[in-house]
Amino acid sequence: MPRRVFRTLSIDLVEYAEAVANDFERRGFTIRVEKSELGFPYTPTILCIRRPTTVIVEVISQIQQDRLDAWVSYARSSGRDTRVAVCISDTVAISPDQGPKLRQDGIGLYTSNGHTIEERIAPMDLGLNVTLPPLESLPQKVRTLLGPAYEQFGRTQWREGFEDACKALENEARRYLKAGSRMGRIRIDTGRRLRILTDKEINKMTIGALANAFSEIQSQNHTDAIIGQALARINKDRIGVVHHKSKAITEKRLRSNVGQHMWAIVAALKEVTGQ
Repeated sequence: MPRRVFRTLSIDLVEYAEAVANDFERRGFTIRVEKSELGFPYTPTILCIRRPTTVIVEVISQIQQDRLDAWVSYARSSGRDTRVAVCISDTVAISPDQGPKLRQDGIGLYTSNGHTIEERIAPMDLGLNVTLPPLESLPQKVRTLLGPAYEQFGRTQWREGFEDACKALENEARRYLKAGSRMGRIRIDTGRRLRILTDKEINKMTIGALANAFSEIQSQNHTDAIIGQALARINKDRIGVVHHKSKAITEKRLRSNVGQHMWAIVAALKEVTGQ
């Protein structure tokens, strides 16, 4: 593989830049060296692109906070999955306050010996503006159900976190619907007759079908309504993230909606668990 040409990078940093570029390339990213774009506050050392994610990597000899602050502000304004990271030599000492500051700002940290790369802090999706209810504030049963999703959000794998949360709600909605049907409380009004769903029928339902079933419950109570509304709200974006993840329109819509979806899922799980 031909060596990349870094025209503005100090010669003593080139081996680290090569190492981090090779590492991202092995992970399926397309690498652009010292590529400037309209709106960039600086020309980044490396631009790593794997749609829908863009990682801006600065290879530097020391942490330059002003430069990183500008990149964070840019990424937060992008409205896209834009991440910022720095790569330094593994011989460079990080001060006690620099590591926590990088984590707080969502900046990734990679160290290199010139051959291999160690990810010490994972870069965050800074273009996503979502604040979830604190997990510790939720009832125990809901914490248990949503813990895996929150862990995914914490690692900026928010798409996977949304999928996990949708699955948790889907599973609990099935249990609730089965229990109500077995007791005879839940009867579905099809417009022509009333019927009780079987476990087998409920097991085959998609989220969309579950939402429809909840909307057709005769004498629907408050909990029935909340669960049905949440299922209906998340259905389109759940389909998108599972089956059309690579489409730009899916990404844009999901980024806009995922925060409200998560709050709706939390509300519905509180209802379905009776907490």
